[in-house]
Amino acid sequence: MGSHGFGETERLKKCKSFQELRVPKTQSALPRKGWGSVPAGSEMQRQQSRLPAKREKEKRRQDHRTVQSQRSKPGTGTSSARLVSPTGNIYEPRPARSFSAEEARAAMRAVLEARLSGAKYEPQGSALAAVELAECVKKAVKALGYERYKIVCYLVLGATRPSDLSCSSRAVWSPAVDTYAEFCFQNDSLFALCLVFALYHE
Repeated sequence: MGSHGFGETERLKKCKSFQELRVPKTQSALPRKGWGSVPAGSEMQRQQSRLPAKREKEKRRQDHRTVQSQRSKPGTGTSSARLVSPTGNIYEPRPARSFSAEEARAAMRAVLEARLSGAKYEPQGSALAAVELAECVKKAVKALGYERYKIVCYLVLGATRPSDLSCSSRAVWSPAVDTYAEFCFQNDSLFALCLVFALYHE
């Protein structure tokens, strides 16, 4: 092992004492210059400007909780009032007012008798006339005010002849809530067979 002189030993001691006395760096209390220096007052203004947005967000959450709690209790509120979700979709397995085939048949009869009374069959314009009559019947049935029902009108327009004519239709529906109505108008020149299908949307 070698030996160190007096000057070298003092130098090593000084280096050791320097490491022991080293203190960590601390941030200066003076504000820094540049884009990062923000006065204390502007921070408070930013916090206050965010308060209205936070209150509005909290209010929307509270309203959503209220709607959810009301939907979980079907017996609350009046019978005519309906809860509307934010998306506007409500599941109702049963209609509030069932479709009446008798009322629909009366509306169909009124339209067909008013439009075809005294009319004569013309082969050239029968297709366009059938489409127009079907639209008129559908509007009359929709005016009865049955909610959540999709109305489909089927109409056959033909000439009155001694021969027979058979019409058939097929559909996939729910027998508990879906139904149909039919009416046949006939005079000396033509006949109009009209069917209205009422399909309930849950």
